[in-house]
Amino acid sequence: MKNLKIAILLSLVSAIGFISAIPYMLAISGDALSVIPLPIPIAMAIFVLQGSIMAFLFSWIGLTFAVKVGLDAPVLRKWLYKTGGESFNKKGIIQAVIFGFVATALLLLLELAVFQPLLPILAEKAQDLEVSVWAGMLTAIQGGVYEEVMVRLFMMTMIVWILSKLLGRKSSPKPWMYWAGIIGAALIFGLGHLPAAAVYFGEITPLLFVRTIALNGVAGILFGYLYWKRGLEYAMIAHAIGDIILHGFIK
Repeated sequence: MKNLKIAILLSLVSAIGFISAIPYMLAISGDALSVIPLPIPIAMAIFVLQGSIMAFLFSWIGLTFAVKVGLDAPVLRKWLYKTGGESFNKKGIIQAVIFGFVATALLLLLELAVFQPLLPILAEKAQDLEVSVWAGMLTAIQGGVYEEVMVRLFMMTMIVWILSKLLGRKSSPKPWMYWAGIIGAALIFGLGHLPAAAVYFGEITPLLFVRTIALNGVAGILFGYLYWKRGLEYAMIAHAIGDIILHGFIK
């Protein structure tokens, strides 16, 4: 049970993130809420409970396999177990902050310079979207914690572990295995957004498909690198910064 405390903490913080993200979800859902066969408060309660359970499972499984391939949440491990791991360091935090801004800049560049000129519907949707700054900023907890637990700690870790088992011949994972995990998890995360994109836009065209994968995958490569080289906590910082900027201040 050496990972239990970390898994519980991550699931609790994820629950806070789900609750904090509700105002934003309600603001962007629009008519989609009308198809839910439950009262909104009950639906939101189920959403928070289900997500918290998944966060615990993703955390526990991810941590179990992460230590086998040289990945971890080192800061949380030191805080909760007083052994191993390391405290936050200035260099790592600065790198995470820079990566958060770089990821945001890349996404904005792709959206404004590539996709918006080709997809007029994006500008139309942006005009219809009314989300307060505070509601957008609060999504940083869900994105920074839960999505990193799901995508990096669980998905990326499992890809690296599977590759190391199949091709590693009992040696430590090779750098290319980590890169495969980074890119693979980012692509899976992008694919996971396709159903929501289909509901939001009414359909998925080839260009919308590319946009969905690109916007949700590009930043994930930077976050995955931080998870590999620094630890899960630094990926969380970078992701949270990106969400604060994109959802809070970019309209």
